Amino acid sequence: MVSTRQALTDRADRPDQIVAAGEILDLRFGGSAKALSLRAAKLLHLLVAETGAEACEDRVHVLPIERLNTFHVSLEEFVETCRELFGTMVRLEIKNTKGEPAIKLGPLLSDLERDMDFAGELRFQLSPVLRTVLAQSNYWAVLSRRAVLAFESRYALRLYEIVAIRAGLVAKTSETFSIDELRDRLGIASGKLPRWNDLRRFALELAIAEVNQLSGFEVAYEPIKRGRSIRGVRLSWSHLDASGRAAVARELEASRVGRKARRDGTVETIAEEPPEPPEAAPGAFPVSGSIRYGPWAQIARSALPEPTPDIDQVAGRFRVWTKDKGIPLAAPGIEQTFTGFCRGWGR
Repeated sequence: MVSTRQALTDRADRPDQIVAAGEILDLRFGGSAKALSLRAAKLLHLLVAETGAEACEDRVHVLPIERLNTFHVSLEEFVETCRELFGTMVRLEIKNTKGEPAIKLGPLLSDLERDMDFAGELRFQLSPVLRTVLAQSNYWAVLSRRAVLAFESRYALRLYEIVAIRAGLVAKTSETFSIDELRDRLGIASGKLPRWNDLRRFALELAIAEVNQLSGFEVAYEPIKRGRSIRGVRLSWSHLDASGRAAVARELEASRVGRKARRDGTVETIAEEPPEPPEAAPGAFPVSGSIRYGPWAQIARSALPEPTPDIDQVAGRFRVWTKDKGIPLAAPGIEQTFTGFCRGWGR
């Protein structure tokens, strides 16, 4: 297999492919190590994907903030996600200057500067530990960018990463993990979901269902017992056939509204979404564009907490929220709905 650095170069022109180093995909978060949140894990993949082979270089990268904020969050929330990459310490195996095995510790970002609005740029440096790993790595996996961004559970994204790096190994279709190993690899915090039934219901099975719906894999598990106790889990995986991959592609193209119901099998068809009201509908919240001027701006500035976030970003989030809730933008009382949404911002 070619090096991770070469893979980053070779696949730079394939926008839906994210090349991820195996060392990163196999991170473990045991003991006091805090796992990355779902948003931070996605951002890490995006930063490496957007910088390509230059991710291995000691340099400042410059990217538009809007290109990285695929989560559609406020500027403050986006910056907090970046801050998480500063605060997460990782322990990775590398080769030192003598070519001998060594352990390197450090955060994932080492420097970041951003402009004050979403129309600006993000200037950042990947940390020495991350650059070293990417430069030395000789095993990697290709992740689907659309799948990575579509996951709604960090356990699902971690499971996808675990399977993706192993699926490329010849003749390897399963692996057994102890319960502690599985917890560490999924990033389940110490003391959370301590019982097997809770771990199974609220982490493992939900993650498997989401991976099977949104990735190119079909994953299953088998508990390993010793007496009455569950001591481990055997994960198995296979690549989907052509019809399965087509179903995944359709799901990734579909609205995320109703996705969980489709995954759980509680709906048989996807209902058509009601059309947006026309922009000229009297009293309606604008379906697109800026609200910086006029009555909606006044409502936002009076109801939003200090410091006031970018009101156009608030408007975008409000449109997504109302769509998820099935609330028409021309519904009676939409002004009061928007006022309440602004007052609850950031809570």
